[in-house]
Amino acid sequence: MKKKTLGQVLCPVALMTLAVAPALALDYEAKPIMWCLQAPFRLAGGLSGALVSGGFSGPVDDGYHWFLKGTQHVAGKLGDEKGAAQIAAAVPTGGAVGLVLGAGYGVVDGGWHGFKKGWEKPFSRWSYITMEEK
Repeated sequence: MKKKTLGQVLCPVALMTLAVAPALALDYEAKPIMWCLQAPFRLAGGLSGALVSGGFSGPVDDGYHWFLKGTQHVAGKLGDEKGAAQIAAAVPTGGAVGLVLGAGYGVVDGGWHGFKKGWEKPFSRWSYITMEEK
């Protein structure tokens, strides 16, 4: 008997909540109509920026910089970070590791950068390259 009474009380409350929730979600002062109209365009710009920047621009940029840092680090550990022999010995070890790790990091970092810039300024050049705008 208690379950039946509880169901008779909770069912109308649940139905009223389902009926009122969409009306409360459409708060036009908090979310202007223009934002709702721009959201699909911004999403497409963000996703395309993330795809290009995370798939190409980020790995190339970060892979190159991490290659240089890895080579310089290992050459410094070998004695002289500006010595030709130390740099030649450091490229296969530190440079290769830096290139692989930098490219992996560049996929994630470039993807996030491309989505963020693509959302702010859809289809702008800054969403497709990983350099920061000045």
